[in-house]
Amino acid sequence: MNLIGTALWKSGMRVLKIEVKVPLDFPRRRGVRLCFTCYESLEIDPLRIECLPNIVSAWTGEFSHQDELDTNLTFRCFQVPGGQVLEVCEENGESMARHIWDGGVVLAAWVMNSMEFAQLPEKVLLNVLELGSGCGTAGLAFGMRLNCHLILTDVDEDALRYAEKNARKSRNTSNRVWESRALDWSELDPLKLDRPLDFVVASECIYNPDSIPDLVRTISYLVRQSSGLDAARPQPKIIVSTKVRHSSEAAFFGLMEESGFDQKKHVSIPIQDQYRESIGQNLEVVHIYTFEKHTEATLQLE
Repeated sequence: MNLIGTALWKSGMRVLKIEVKVPLDFPRRRGVRLCFTCYESLEIDPLRIECLPNIVSAWTGEFSHQDELDTNLTFRCFQVPGGQVLEVCEENGESMARHIWDGGVVLAAWVMNSMEFAQLPEKVLLNVLELGSGCGTAGLAFGMRLNCHLILTDVDEDALRYAEKNARKSRNTSNRVWESRALDWSELDPLKLDRPLDFVVASECIYNPDSIPDLVRTISYLVRQSSGLDAARPQPKIIVSTKVRHSSEAAFFGLMEESGFDQKKHVSIPIQDQYRESIGQNLEVVHIYTFEKHTEATLQLE
C-alpha cells in the first residue's frame, strides 16, 4: 500500500515539516518506509547516464507503528540494468566521508551502462580496489557490474561500516566476494595486497589539494605492489571521477604525469539540472579519467 502526498519547499526555508496521515485500516504490523522524491509517482531512481535524477530520492529505513524512526540515516535506491537495486545508506550528519557525492553516482552510472566493461571476459575474476570509498557508491557499482573481488578502503572507519552495510544490502543476490580495509594515504606503507589489481577506482577524492600528493603516492604504491605480485598480469587501470570545484585540483594531473601515468581517456558527463537550465546557468559536469602506467601490457577495454 502506498500513501502519496506532496510537500512544498519554499526559498529560504531551512526545515520542512512532513506529516503523514495514516488511515486507521493501514496494516499496523507492516513495515513502513517514507520516500521523498521529485517524481509524481513512487519509483526507484534510474542509474542511467541519459536520465540521472535531478534530485536523488531519499528513503527512510523501515519502521512500524511501534518503532521510532532513525532520523540519522537516509537511503538512496538506484535501479540498475538487470533488475538489481543498488541501495546506499548515508548519514544525515556533517561528515563528508559518509555521504554520497555526485562523482560517485555518475561514475556508478557510467560503469553500469558502458559497453567497454561488457567486453571484459566474464569467466575471469578481476580485482578492484576503491580508494576513499565513503559509502561505497562507485565501488559497489563496479562490484555489481563485473565478475570481481572488490576491496573497499577508507581512512574513516565509520564510513567503512556504511560501505560494508551497503555491500551486504546491495549484493545479497551476488556470489562475488568483497572486503573492506582501512587505508591511510599518508602512511608510507599503507596497505599490503594479497592479490594483483585490475582496477583502482577513486571518486571525488581530489577536492582537497593537501591530500593529493599522498593520493598519487598511494596509487603508485598499489600499482607497483600489484606488479610485484604478478609481473605477467597487465598493469591496473586507474579510474578517477571528479566534479571540479577549484583550480588547485589540477595538481593531481601534474603529479600523476610525473609519477609515470598516462591519461588514456576523459569522459565529461553533465549533471541534469532543470533549475540551472531555467535560469540559463551552465550545468555542473562530472569528469571521468582513465590512467595507465607506462607499460606495454594493458588490460584491453577497447
